[in-house]
Amino acid sequence: MQTQQQGSLPDPQTAAVISVFAGYSPPVGSYDELFAAPQQMRSHWKRFAAAINRVGNEEMLRRWTQAKRLIHENGVTYGAYGDPLDKPRPWELDALPLIIPQKEWGNLSAGLQQRAKVLELTLADLYGPKKLIRDGVLPPEIIFAHPGFHTTLHNLKPSMGRYLHSYAADLGRAPDGGWWLLADRTEAPSGAGYALENRVVESRMLPEGFRACNVQRLAPYFRALRETCRRIATRHKDNPRIVLLSQGPSSENYFEDAYLSRYLGYTLVEGADLAVRDRCVWMKTLGGLYPVDVILRRPNTVDCDSLELPSSSPGAIAGLVDAAAAGNVAITNPLGCGLVESPIFMAYIGALCTALLGEDLKLPSVATWWCGDAVSREYVLANLDRLVIKRAFRQRGHERQVTEHLKQLPNDQLAERIKARPSEFVGQERVVRSTMPNWGGGNVSAAYLAMRAYMIASGDSFEVMHGGLARTSTELGSLEMSLVSGEGSKDIWIQGKEPPQHDSLFQGRHEPVKLRRSGDDLPSRVADDIYWLGRQVERADSAARLLRAVTMRLTSESASHLRSELPMLLRTMADQGQIEPGFVVEGIRQQLPAIEENLPISTFDATASGSLRSMLAATYSTASRVRDRLSADSWRVLVRIDEQFRAPATGTWDLTDLLNMSNELIVDLVAFIGMMSESMTRTQAFHFMDLGLRIERATQTTSLLNNCFSVGQEITGEMLEALLQVCDSLMTYRYRYLSNLNEVPVLDLLLTDETNPRSVVYQLLRIKDHVDRLPRTESQPTSSEQRMLLSALYAVRMLDIEAIGENHSEDRRRELVEVFEKLEQHLPQLSQAITNKYMVHAGPSRLLTSIDQVRMSKP
Repeated sequence: MQTQQQGSLPDPQTAAVISVFAGYSPPVGSYDELFAAPQQMRSHWKRFAAAINRVGNEEMLRRWTQAKRLIHENGVTYGAYGDPLDKPRPWELDALPLIIPQKEWGNLSAGLQQRAKVLELTLADLYGPKKLIRDGVLPPEIIFAHPGFHTTLHNLKPSMGRYLHSYAADLGRAPDGGWWLLADRTEAPSGAGYALENRVVESRMLPEGFRACNVQRLAPYFRALRETCRRIATRHKDNPRIVLLSQGPSSENYFEDAYLSRYLGYTLVEGADLAVRDRCVWMKTLGGLYPVDVILRRPNTVDCDSLELPSSSPGAIAGLVDAAAAGNVAITNPLGCGLVESPIFMAYIGALCTALLGEDLKLPSVATWWCGDAVSREYVLANLDRLVIKRAFRQRGHERQVTEHLKQLPNDQLAERIKARPSEFVGQERVVRSTMPNWGGGNVSAAYLAMRAYMIASGDSFEVMHGGLARTSTELGSLEMSLVSGEGSKDIWIQGKEPPQHDSLFQGRHEPVKLRRSGDDLPSRVADDIYWLGRQVERADSAARLLRAVTMRLTSESASHLRSELPMLLRTMADQGQIEPGFVVEGIRQQLPAIEENLPISTFDATASGSLRSMLAATYSTASRVRDRLSADSWRVLVRIDEQFRAPATGTWDLTDLLNMSNELIVDLVAFIGMMSESMTRTQAFHFMDLGLRIERATQTTSLLNNCFSVGQEITGEMLEALLQVCDSLMTYRYRYLSNLNEVPVLDLLLTDETNPRSVVYQLLRIKDHVDRLPRTESQPTSSEQRMLLSALYAVRMLDIEAIGENHSEDRRRELVEVFEKLEQHLPQLSQAITNKYMVHAGPSRLLTSIDQVRMSKP
């Protein structure tokens, strides 16, 4: 903390929070959001400061730790463009929000609304009459040299005549306290979901400060977003089908896509889930093709249509441009609107505002010079040390690394590049952004700040979100180029004079709501992922129970080589791929390390496809693709599993540690299965999830029974006990038969007992129930998968278990094994038949020509 000036005393509220901000000293030369001068807190911070002072450092630290844990469990991540590791990063939210007074925000909002109008009118002109170019307001290169201008979109009228539905602006505060616009985002603005998550976490962490500051709500923005999506629908206006088009789990913003789809109530889809038929967009579901009225898109324009745009994306939707041109689907934002977010437009924004609105620009942009203009080029070349050089035409997802590359070039080489292709470059003024404290768990430090504000079309203007996404960095780098490049994040609080009224995204209680029990609109891709999620969870559960049984016996008082059940258990593990097959082959086993040494290594070997660690990784990966279908609690359990079941990074550990970890893993897996079973409505999503689980459980139990009752093997009581233990039926057996272990009741309990939820026949009956509910044509009353299932059920039910027990002949044992082998053959065939019928997708569409198809109106 800077030393207090002699003769001046801080006011009581400021003095009260010295301890909270102890050690914070703003850098010289920048505007500080917290302090107007040393020891002089800005007036709009004082209510918040007094509130957190009452909380105290110790309680702040406890809450901050809980908040970080919540963010981690919710799986809040983001991917930065150009990340060399291509891995999602954890979301770093700081405990201290950015507070802006309502009056200041109102002035800023007016400038943002004006800006959005100018850009929308510019888009309407450039994709229409091009009067701005004919009148000399804009140079012809602004579209004819722009790689983002596609002639196929010319004169394509968007729904309701709005060329811009959603707009975001990146902002920074200059040293004089004024806001400067750093970049426009019009293609598919991202970050609103992160802003919402920040608000949820921050308001729970510091409710005292939140209430004291009368923080304005974010819900009006999202309600306006939903209303806009409803209004632009050209068909089914009363109840349009709206989908959120994502680029999938590999995209940098997939968390946000899933988060917003749940919050808004829209179906999350990928390009492969949609198809164009008769110039209409349809969603491919298990129940057939469902019409789509509105697409809230996240991919770039170029990645949306593989026929009329030069797309290389496998998720492009062939014919989407044609469907939009026919007015059969509305897209927000309309295709092609990313054109005006290129830096070249910032050099002409003042002229555009005058020409289109007859007004001066209310919100200044960072000074920009286009090198295609001779005078501007000379200025840029003379001031390379003072300017940031960027590509004039933005390519979303690549501008950061390109700008960083240009930054590393010596001035002479940079000047040569500009002279060779002047129209491709702009120079921009460097902005010394404002600072504010990062609390960081009690270690207060200064951070430079940039902010993204969001707007949504509403009536003839735009609704501005009362908040936004603040990003921080510890150094004055190029954060203004992309908000995702920041190191940390802050919630933005717009401080009102009065407490805001309760606001909600949902409709009022007095508005009529049509009752529905839907479930047929499940995309086949999602059905595939949910089906395999069920299989992978059950496979991991079975593997964990088998691992626990083996580990218990390897750590028991009895010598492992004397235990008759261990070979049977190890054979099953080898069949699953959990251990090397050589461990169950006489002659090879002796040449391998002891199983006690190898088992922990094999369990945590993520490179081995059959290891338990790789099973859990596959489960987590599959779940991440359908996380919009999972409850928050279910996702937290999966995060816990993925985080905790890993080999310790340091120290020594043994089979006892592995046993304890297995016990905890089984509890977590059972919790996840239970949550899925009890919280999912009985729609197609549930049927496919439980179908996968039941097929996998039947497969694993059959494999275990086959290894135990194989021909020529003597069955001991220890083997039967291990069998019951792995199948989680030991307690049931003891209650029924006390301590008498016999193969007949064991077989009955695990194979043919329809009341035991762990038996094979119980799984087959549940599978039959799900298969009977799958969509099929009336002309095919009995499907191939139903016939396979009936055959398997018949084989199990026709077994005379008591006769097998009374007559211990090899023929009777062989009859039993033949049933097991039939099940092991039929279950994979059943799975494949279901996959082929419901979950096989068409291959990706391909661009047929490299020349844009021009849709020009007649003169």
